[in-house]
Amino acid sequence: MKRPAEKSDEFLNVIVDWQATEDQLIEYANTQASKAGSPLIKTMLRAMELEARKRCLIQQMIVESVRKEAVNLDPADLQALSAHMNHHIEAEEKALVLAEAVLAKTELFMPRYLLSYLVSGLKSENCLLKQFEDEVKSAAISTSVSSKLPGETC
Repeated sequence: MKRPAEKSDEFLNVIVDWQATEDQLIEYANTQASKAGSPLIKTMLRAMELEARKRCLIQQMIVESVRKEAVNLDPADLQALSAHMNHHIEAEEKALVLAEAVLAKTELFMPRYLLSYLVSGLKSENCLLKQFEDEVKSAAISTSVSSKLPGETC
């Protein structure tokens, strides 16, 4: 029987290399933010650092699920995860309404750009979370290569 690609050393090595790249981004952003005089530069570097940290957290979950123990969710876990995701999605939808309302009233370039950046991120994450949450609700999280990839319907 063929082993899944995720069980290969090549797969894990790519994830580990990706993590190293993210670690370098985190270190760079951290170092540069402490030197930055501009609040905009400092803020953007901190935001980039947080995004890289989020990716590292998820990458580590993937590595551990392959190396140590596969992710298993019993019905109570699925229900809890679904509830947490619903709460987060509802909060993000509220935030999106507020962000779009203030964006519509914004005239200055920098606030408009930053608000557009935030709105875009909220929309993207909300779409991905809704798709994943739908999969969780139906308990049909597939691990086959024929599975729909996140974001395909967004």
